[in-house]
Amino acid sequence: MEPMPKRILFFSCEPGGAEVLIPAIRLLEDVPGIDVTTTGYGYALERFSKKHVSYAEIAPINLQDPYLFNFFAPDMIITSAASLPGFDMSEKHLWIQAKRRGIPTMAMLDQWQNYTERFSGEGADERLAYMPDWINCLNETGRTAMLNEGFEARRLVMMGHPYLSSLKSDLATLDVTSLRISQRIEASEQVALFVSEPIREHYGLKRGYDQYQVLDYFLTSLAGVHFRQKIIIKLHPKDNRTSFVSISNKFPSLRVQFIYDEISPLECLAISDYIFGMSSLMLVEAYVLGKRVASLQPGLLACDPMVLSRCQLIPSITNFDQKDLLKLEFRAGTPFEVEFRSKKFIEFILRGMSSPHSIEQAK
Repeated sequence: MEPMPKRILFFSCEPGGAEVLIPAIRLLEDVPGIDVTTTGYGYALERFSKKHVSYAEIAPINLQDPYLFNFFAPDMIITSAASLPGFDMSEKHLWIQAKRRGIPTMAMLDQWQNYTERFSGEGADERLAYMPDWINCLNETGRTAMLNEGFEARRLVMMGHPYLSSLKSDLATLDVTSLRISQRIEASEQVALFVSEPIREHYGLKRGYDQYQVLDYFLTSLAGVHFRQKIIIKLHPKDNRTSFVSISNKFPSLRVQFIYDEISPLECLAISDYIFGMSSLMLVEAYVLGKRVASLQPGLLACDPMVLSRCQLIPSITNFDQKDLLKLEFRAGTPFEVEFRSKKFIEFILRGMSSPHSIEQAK
């Protein structure tokens, strides 16, 4: 009689979290002896659907509710680590419940920022209180930062970034000319893309700016150099579109177009020449694809959350002084390691399920 397959449960409720899980889901679905189930709710479901990943929609996970474990009976749980305390605790509750049941867990980071918040509760006494067995810290940059913030070395494993690793091959499948035509972009036009993210909703003004102030700064700068080409504003699902439109209306000389989900983030990058934003992962995506990228964080009060500008790989604006954004010192060619180690990942997962306590320290 053949042994029963090992059951791996994936979970995310955030779009970025879903994106980083999808390549890992597909990889493990092809491994003999593994039965994969993907679960989630909220913004993650749209990403799963667009990538044709089958999923079970569930409700937010309560710390005391054993339903998920009783129904799916997982042998291992792999989640994103994309939720901040005060907004959603489901990932954290999954890790705690699994630990009580002796079920190994792994969290997959999607970004190089907010390390402590992703694994803490709301209270001061809950710093790093919610831990999976292992965390994919992505690369040496992530590992070093997390060690400096007090994470245990034995939990950190560098597997690379599954989503970013697939970008170049995914880009090669796109018909960029047709995409530009669909967005009414002339062949000779240059496109400046602004990538938004919900800074005000998540941080208030703790960073010293929010997405609405930065958009105003961005459009003011382009109006000041009489930019007559196309400007695209990529909205985040949590953005208030009305507020964005009211800001853009202040600049009637600029050709501004808003994109919500009409085309994918990768398609937005494919049709753009310059990419500006704050700390969104889309800036890292653009850099990996060889685009001209800059981080706009005027008024920044805290440590720079954008990994590429922290590493001095892209230019960063941290004050409200007006500059010609198209003449920044865009750098290119310096590698930033994101390659997903798929073989190592599979081996680690198989070993982790069969003998989780045998992995003393992930390197």
